[in-house]
Amino acid sequence: MSLMTRNHPLLVAFIFVATTTATLAADWPGFRGHDGQGTTNETTILSTAPNISLRIRWMHELGSGYSGAVVADGRVVTIFSDGKDDVVAAFDNDTGRELWRFALDKTYEGHDGSHTGAISTPLVANATVYALAPRGRFVALKLADGALVWSTDLAGDHHARKPHYGFGTSPIHANGLIVIQLGAENASLAAFDAKTGEKRWTRGSDGVQYQSPIVQRSENGSSRVIATGNRKILALNPSKGDVVWEHEHGGRGMSRGVPSLTPVSAGKRRFFLALNDDSSTMFTLDGEATATSFNQKWNSNAIRNSFNIPVYHDEHIYAFSSRFLTCVNADTGDSVWKSRDPGDGFFILVDGHLIIATKEGSLHIADATTTGYEERAALKLFDDLSWSHPAFSDNAVYLKGVNHLVRVDITRDSTATPSVARSDVPATNSEFGAFLKKLASTGDKQAVVDQFIAAQKLFPVVEKNRVHFIYSGEGTDLAVAGDLFGARQEKPMTRVAGTNLFYHSMPLESDARANYIFMRDYTEILDPRNDRKTTTNMVGPDMELSFGFGGDFPMSWFAMPDWKAPNYFAEPKSTGRIISHEIETATSAKIPVDVYLPAGYDDSDNRYPVAYVHGGQAAITKGGFIRALDNLTGREIPPIIVVFIKHQPNMFAPDTQYPEFFTRGLIPFIDKTFRTQATPESRASIGQGFAGALAIKCAAAGEGKVARVGCQSPFFFGPVTRGFFDYLAPRGKTPMTIYLEWGKYDLRNPHENWDMARGSREFAKSLADKGYKYRGGEVHDGTDWPSWRNRYDALFSALFPPQNR
Repeated sequence: MSLMTRNHPLLVAFIFVATTTATLAADWPGFRGHDGQGTTNETTILSTAPNISLRIRWMHELGSGYSGAVVADGRVVTIFSDGKDDVVAAFDNDTGRELWRFALDKTYEGHDGSHTGAISTPLVANATVYALAPRGRFVALKLADGALVWSTDLAGDHHARKPHYGFGTSPIHANGLIVIQLGAENASLAAFDAKTGEKRWTRGSDGVQYQSPIVQRSENGSSRVIATGNRKILALNPSKGDVVWEHEHGGRGMSRGVPSLTPVSAGKRRFFLALNDDSSTMFTLDGEATATSFNQKWNSNAIRNSFNIPVYHDEHIYAFSSRFLTCVNADTGDSVWKSRDPGDGFFILVDGHLIIATKEGSLHIADATTTGYEERAALKLFDDLSWSHPAFSDNAVYLKGVNHLVRVDITRDSTATPSVARSDVPATNSEFGAFLKKLASTGDKQAVVDQFIAAQKLFPVVEKNRVHFIYSGEGTDLAVAGDLFGARQEKPMTRVAGTNLFYHSMPLESDARANYIFMRDYTEILDPRNDRKTTTNMVGPDMELSFGFGGDFPMSWFAMPDWKAPNYFAEPKSTGRIISHEIETATSAKIPVDVYLPAGYDDSDNRYPVAYVHGGQAAITKGGFIRALDNLTGREIPPIIVVFIKHQPNMFAPDTQYPEFFTRGLIPFIDKTFRTQATPESRASIGQGFAGALAIKCAAAGEGKVARVGCQSPFFFGPVTRGFFDYLAPRGKTPMTIYLEWGKYDLRNPHENWDMARGSREFAKSLADKGYKYRGGEVHDGTDWPSWRNRYDALFSALFPPQNR
């Protein structure tokens, strides 16, 4: 596609090259190296030693942050939180001794899934450190002692808009200027004088989030700054900011994709852009100086869903696709190979090798080859998470984990370092463990496996406090994913040598229930030996988050021996009826509601308590509320009116008028239209997930009209729950009956800083601190309606106890 071109006489002479750092010094002075491209072709021990090993030279436990490490002039520099401030600190390269630190700004607290601390990686150029704080303070410091050279504020001085998670762009050095992606009106990029901090130029009208620019050099030594924003990719002359060309790229994405997009130079006149959450595109720059066009060469989902920035090497793109390391043909977009090892993370390319830091704190070195993942060395560094690209200098790797900084030396060795082992050994005192032990000494192993499979009544195989996920059939790579492991996660299954049997075993509470799915050769399948099926809306393909906005994603489910199935989904003896209405809001919008009237309502003059269910459409269609109410009424709860509010909360754009609509519009309408018990003690506000958080908010802001709240897994995440714990006043001022429940295996990601169960625990503590008592608590279940629907009896009986109690 060709959407916009700027004429420039030098474009014809500027030949794009794939790698740009071969002739540069051995330092690693900025984010992903000298030019931001994450590669160096310098000759190292990696290509001269037949065998290598990894050895920790020094390591420090520091504060939290995403900032990577940079190496220059014998110093290692990074940014982290010391608990009070976000600080820039320098360390001696050889000994790890801290040389100085500079308080950049008060600590930027993590929120909405992010860890505390800075995102941006500093830059070292001409014995000066350039560092950016999340709120926008941008400083230059002397590398020797950390003394302040100059300081400016991107938001206050240059009117840049702070992205949701703070400023995260990393600066680059080009032609004596410091270039960053600013994100101000008509100033998507800005260049500052390296010595004075004076703003020399601004260019571009594109929006900016967490993208970082790169420098690309031609064979004749000239350079261009290449940057991608929310809508465009552009090239400019760094000296004066002249735009050479600018084109729409057509990308999107919620967190990966456009928000964190960094261009990858992929050979002459080619750029690879991982510009969507679920796909990536190779573009070519075609034409002469007066008629350049930016055309899609291919689009493929072979590289998707990753925060790692890919690298280009020998006509191939190396990347993470979801959690899997992958190699893709740069000319066609076809996948060449994919590997579960070494695990999800971030990497750079050094001397034809991938240096990979996994999110779980291990370091791996592998040949960058088209034949597959060929690991040469590996070492477990720490139990901390790691969310930074590694740095490389003088045969050493430097890595900033979320809370650690480490130097690892690459040394010659007579034998290669063994891989980081994965452990999946069933307890020796389990029946399945005994079977595996017996199998190991059997001749015809596959026949014994077939007999074992045929003898099982249910899959997965469960024992009192242990579950064994078992697969037997076609496939070379098997994993299990689901509630027990979290979103964007899976656990590899162990293959028994000489058989087609794969398994993953783990301890589990005897009353637990959970959804799961197998991933066979990187594709999701239901457990073919388990007839218990369900669906979820919280995750989708690749176990990616959908937060209720995706379609129904099929999963298998299982339960442990002491789990008790609900008994209220059978055919009821009597049924209530539904009346539908539309209620107008203060903004003239109309919100539909379905009102459930219990059996006997039309034959009596009685007045009834009312339960208001937020997110009511899903409660009816996915939660099976109507059938449950028909069965529970008169048996475990008194007859009640239930109002299903068909308003779906949006975590990204919460409706600030909704609580007022609920209090001043909906409640009066229901009281006027139906025979209700119009007292606070007879009203309940109920919800699940984000609607659960909304149910609490509406009750707390309800002007004393609601005295009962029921929520299952309230999702405290995003703008919909900002400042949430302050809504409820101390109990003396707001008496309330509360049912609060959440699953131990609720929606979460152990690699990211969000966990809905943890949020519920913190909210429960906040309730206790304010003097409230609640019923419910933590249950051994997963997330979404397949979990919540199992405890409607506990929910409704806590809010509307039987009259004979």
